[in-house]
Formats: sequence, C-alpha cells, structure tokens
Amino acid sequence: MQLPAELQKELVEKAAAKFGNCQELAKRLNIPKSSVHYYRIGRLTMPVSVLEQMLKIAGDDELRERIESRGITKDRSWATEHAQDVFREMCRDKVRLPTRDDLDEDYELRRKAAAIVSYVLAEGSVWLQKEGFGEYAANVTFADHETDLYEHFRSLCRDVFRYELGSPQRPGNNAKAIRGFIYSRFVAEWLMVNGVPPGDKAQNATHLPSWVMLSDDPGTLVCALQPWCDGEGSVRAGGTNGSRGFSLGQSCHTDLDFDILPRDLAWRENKRVIGKQALKEGSIFGVPAHQYCAALFKSVVFCDVKELFERLGFHPTMRISSMYLKDNGFWSCNWSIEIDRREAERLVPMRLVQQARKRAALTS
Repeated sequence: MQLPAELQKELVEKAAAKFGNCQELAKRLNIPKSSVHYYRIGRLTMPVSVLEQMLKIAGDDELRERIESRGITKDRSWATEHAQDVFREMCRDKVRLPTRDDLDEDYELRRKAAAIVSYVLAEGSVWLQKEGFGEYAANVTFADHETDLYEHFRSLCRDVFRYELGSPQRPGNNAKAIRGFIYSRFVAEWLMVNGVPPGDKAQNATHLPSWVMLSDDPGTLVCALQPWCDGEGSVRAGGTNGSRGFSLGQSCHTDLDFDILPRDLAWRENKRVIGKQALKEGSIFGVPAHQYCAALFKSVVFCDVKELFERLGFHPTMRISSMYLKDNGFWSCNWSIEIDRREAERLVPMRLVQQARKRAALTS
C-alpha cells in the first residue's frame, strides 16, 4: 500500500506509542526494527498485512478512513521494483561521491581524488560486472611487493568515497600481483565520469579530468602524477657520477596488423618487439614508422602527464620506445616519458615518488 509520507509516519508513530517506541513495535510485529524506521520516514512502502496490524494496534478509526481514502494498492511487481530502487539508494548513501563543487572548494579532497583517478588509469580498470543491470565495478592491480602503494590507494578510497577496499587479493593465475576491487556501481560510475573508460584503456583515448588539468594548485598536480611515477615508472641505471634517470611507460593499441609493417622489420630483433631504432628505419605507407605512429596512435593520457610535469618545472621527453605484437595480430605502441638524471633528483623531495623501492633507488 502506497501512502503519503506524512500519513504513513502518523500511522507508525501512533502504533509505536502503544508500546513506548518503534523498537518495541518491531518486536510485536516480528519485523526488523530498521523496517519500522524506514516505514516511518517513508523510504519503504508498507505491505498490506503490516498495515492492517498497525491500524489494529493504533485503534484510530479516523486514521483508518484517511488511509483507505488516500492509499493506493500496488501489485507485487511494482513492490519488487520499488524495493530495488530503495536498495540502490541505500547503497548510494553509503558512499560519498564528490561533486565538482566539492572538489573546487576542498583542496585536500581534490588532491586525493586526483590520485585515485590516476591510480585507476595507470594500474586499474572499470568493467561491466552485471550486464543485465548495467552495473560496473572497478579494480587496481599492483605487483606483490607494492603493498605500500596498495595501502595508499586503500586509504584514499576510504577518505574520498568512504569506501573500504578490503585486504589485497591474489589474481589466482600464479601471477606475482595483488588486486583490490571496488564493488560499488556508484564509485565505478564516478570514475567513468572523471576520465576512466570501461574496458581496455589502451584502446581508448583517455584523458585526466579537466578539474586536474585546469587546477592551479601544485599539490593537485603532484598527487595526480604520483600514481603514474609509482605505478608506471622505473629508475634507469646511474651514470658515471652515480645519479639516475627516470622513465614512465604506457601502451596504446593500434589498428595496424602484422602485414602492414615490413616482415623483415618485424622479425629483425624479436618475433614480437620492434625497437625504436628499427621503427626509424622502417616505413608505413611511405611514411617513417615512428612518425606515422606518433601522428595516429599517441597516448593522449601520457600527453596530459607530460604537460603536468612541465607545469611543475620539469623538461620530460616523450617518445615511442617500441611496438609489441599482441596475440590478436595487432601492434601495440609503447610510449615512454623520460626525465634526465639531473631532474630525477627532484622526484623524491617533491613527493612524486612514494614507493619505497623507487625512493631508495633514487636516493642511494
């Protein structure tokens, strides 16, 4: 029975008054006390059987007449759909989804949210969990020694979304990795709105969100870059003076199949990998291979990352490092951002690198 919220509240309160409070009423009706609470605030529609019991307890004929005149009887299918809507709203209420206004007003919240988006873009994905309901979920994957990064991402989810990620899980394929799953369609949809496409990111033109790229707060830029440095970065071997450079890697799928690149070029170094020198020597449709790929298959999210580095005073170099032949017969273009050894010394003091092993390698 669907009732106006104020009328349903009056009924519950009058019935509860007979026993002192709503908790005692729930005991008498043999239903959860949370159900009585939701009946009282109008979140749940009351079954006819419960309605009749409450009317009998309340003993108010005038109230019964008003309910009979204003109540609308619904069928079971409507009740089921309504209950699902209520459940979805309850799940939504359990998490916080920062709005653009929230991010503009709260610097600390924006910095943590920027780090989450970058973590998922660099190390995670959003995927369709229940196709029939259009429900999405999200996950991140780290190497098994990167427990400090996992705990950092876990704390960020707790602070930004009020969502508890849980303990790391093994992927189950004997891989040396740990995973965390966000089983909240609302958090997953928030990530999608803020730049994380569902499915394989390498075949989509992904961007960092505009509230990161347009921010004039250096802390936001640092927090957006840190997951890329820790997740996709590596320390290059030191030079004669012992200082070390830093590189970041990212792949971008192409629509180039095996037959487009010259066969001798593809097999020159490795059955699946073409190095950057070979790409400079080869051509695609009469255009140098590295120039052709740079024009059509550039990692746009890496362009964003490069821009943020430049705004922080770095001078990164972005180039194609190699191409890799995937199992489906198409080439994937591997991009790298390189920071020379002089500027790499600034990464740790600026907190762009948090992962313990990388910090030790850069400062040793």
